[in-house]
Amino acid sequence: MSRWSADPLHIALAPGEVALLGSGESRLLATEARTATSLLPLLDEALADKLWPRRRVEVVLSQQFVRPVLTPPPGKALAAAEETALVAASLREIYGDEANGWRIAVHSQPPHAGLVGAAVDGEFLQQLEALLARHGCRNVSIMPLASRAVRRLPARFDGWWLGVEPGWATLMGASGGIWQYLAAQPLDADWRATLPEWLAREAECATAPIARQVWLQPFGLGAVGNLSAAADGWQWHTLPHDAQARGASALLAITNQAQI
Repeated sequence: MSRWSADPLHIALAPGEVALLGSGESRLLATEARTATSLLPLLDEALADKLWPRRRVEVVLSQQFVRPVLTPPPGKALAAAEETALVAASLREIYGDEANGWRIAVHSQPPHAGLVGAAVDGEFLQQLEALLARHGCRNVSIMPLASRAVRRLPARFDGWWLGVEPGWATLMGASGGIWQYLAAQPLDADWRATLPEWLAREAECATAPIARQVWLQPFGLGAVGNLSAAADGWQWHTLPHDAQARGASALLAITNQAQI
């Protein structure tokens, strides 16, 4: 039996790119199209190669394919179906009928805090799951990039987690390990200069005070540099990252990073 046979296959999907890591091998495939469904033919092509392990498969999705939401506090404990309904209602309030075909995952929190929801196009997920099954993949998990990354934060995290990837930023603020605020926006080439100002504005909108310290997690953006000089009164920390990794490959690097 190969010593790689028990290793999981890691797959990352980002706009225009598919990255695979497993069996001691890695591969990156690209397309000019930017939609999630345009990546499926690339993944189909890559999985035709029998070298990849299939016993356990972990797929991470760029946050650009995910619509996150923080609901109002429900004020009481909810059953799982009620939590999903509350997240769905919050998404419809923001996105309208577009949200009707989305598949939802929920992160539960105490009743005095809102629920954290993440939604992905349901048709895309169905096609992705069918493709993986057709190639014999088992024990498949599919999650947003942010969901995987924040697992490495302390259980009672205080402050802001800021995940940045090419073209996109995701911001999550917590007090005592409870998520209190969530935001996202596109990134442009001047992101190093504009992020501190954006963070300060978003912090002013939070209904509960959150510590003015931010942990920056870059994905595929090269060297970050010092952002603290542009952020008066804030403490900035850059989490470990592979400055050489680019594109979808950088989304897989979180697999080997340690907790803070």
